[in-house]
Amino acid sequence: MTEDITLPRPVLVVARTLSIVAGILLIGLTLLTIADVISRNVRDRSIVGTVEIATMLLVAIGFLGLASAEADGRHVAVELFESRFGVRTRTVFSMLRTLLLIGLGVLLTWGLSDVLLSALERGETTNDILRLPTWPAKVVLLASFVVFFVVAVWKEVRTTAALRAEQNGGHR
Repeated sequence: MTEDITLPRPVLVVARTLSIVAGILLIGLTLLTIADVISRNVRDRSIVGTVEIATMLLVAIGFLGLASAEADGRHVAVELFESRFGVRTRTVFSMLRTLLLIGLGVLLTWGLSDVLLSALERGETTNDILRLPTWPAKVVLLASFVVFFVVAVWKEVRTTAALRAEQNGGHR
């Protein structure tokens, strides 16, 4: 059912842009890792800060693709259980999912905003050699989650509407 749900073009553009940024960062991470291996073999020394940079890049890569995966339905989804029920029950499940997504989205956005503000106020940095500020990674997390939840809630609201239309059409 969710494969028929369309999203507003601006939301799709943002989700796909975040996914492209994740791909570019993945290429950068690959190049950094290759350079570090070469440096260790040629100079007997690792590139300073590789572990810190790689860790922050992995966080960004992992979360930047969330919204695009949700928009395209590329995440793991199990519909076997729910498909055994009638339209009315599936509509109720969809409404419950919408409410849960909104609640979870608000809580996570609020929590991540607090963590970001705290990191900015305290001047939080990584613990390794470079002492990189952590707030850029936290901005990525916050933005990724917000876009993901907008996509997920939109899709679920549209799914509920489609199920309700099916339910109303089925009673005629």
